[in-house]
Amino acid sequence: MTQSEIKSVNKNVCLVCTWDDEEKCLDCELQEGLDCRWEKSLLIRFYKATGLAMVSGAIACIVIGLFVSWIPLIIYVIFWIFFFGFFEIRVLCSHCPYYAEDGRILHCLANHGTIKVWKYHPEPLNLFEKFGFLAGAIFFVLFPLITELYGIFTLWNQEDKQFLILILIFLALTSLLGSFYFFYVLQSKICPKCVNFSCPLNKVPKELVDAYLKKNPIMREAWEAAGYQLD
Repeated sequence: MTQSEIKSVNKNVCLVCTWDDEEKCLDCELQEGLDCRWEKSLLIRFYKATGLAMVSGAIACIVIGLFVSWIPLIIYVIFWIFFFGFFEIRVLCSHCPYYAEDGRILHCLANHGTIKVWKYHPEPLNLFEKFGFLAGAIFFVLFPLITELYGIFTLWNQEDKQFLILILIFLALTSLLGSFYFFYVLQSKICPKCVNFSCPLNKVPKELVDAYLKKNPIMREAWEAAGYQLD
């Protein structure tokens, strides 16, 4: 289905069952296997999983800004705005059933509250989009750690900065631990039930993907047009 055809769909008709009336989901066999309905507890789980790494990384960038250079923090803020506000929203989020909700604000289990500046794309991610998302995600995770190591080595020979070095070492270890914890939660609890099926990190079994697509003809048509085959 083309974008013009999607636009012509009656606004009272949900493009995906994720945003259909909740009463229609009561007897759905997929509700235990997929996180296909918005729940505050699932959003909080995501925030808890990302919190340690993001907070320690942000503190480290501020500390390094105060004592070494503000350039890392400026780069990080610019990247944050570009990646989460524009790039990731296009290459990843715009393909997600949660993005199909009518309105300009994204309500989902991760980037909740983001402005939807792109159209909804029911088709799966292409190779460029998968690569772009992974590259950006890796940069987002590694940049704070690289910044912390930069600060440590820059201040290493300054005797009056030894306590500051210890703080940066602690923040680096915290960032590393937080990143591992986030990846563990992501792969063990979030990705196995996430309805953004074409994300390169997604781990939903094919039989559940097929079952969801069969319930959502617009998304199914776009996936089959992209070469996907249902069992």
